[in-house]
Amino acid sequence: MREYRAYVIGIIDDHRFVKVKEFLSDHPDDAAALSAAKQLTDKHDVEVWDCGRLVARLSPDGEVMSPELAPSLVIAAQSYSEEKSILPEPGSALQ
Repeated sequence: MREYRAYVIGIIDDHRFVKVKEFLSDHPDDAAALSAAKQLTDKHDVEVWDCGRLVARLSPDGEVMSPELAPSLVIAAQSYSEEKSILPEPGSALQ
């Protein structure tokens, strides 16, 4: 089940991220959630999340930044996590 959330990004009431309480969480797909979130981008960027997955970041000028649009960032994150998951053999010396 989808559980979308929208956050306004910027300094608002001394907070950098403000959850939009009026944003419905039960959109049928990413496209519908992004369409609804576009109405929130009048002055600040808005991030749309589906549980722990960043769907996209929308800006007031209409630009959409999405993990799917920046594969190099995803590859870099995967490489980093794979690097950190390699543990030395028990009893071996750390180098």
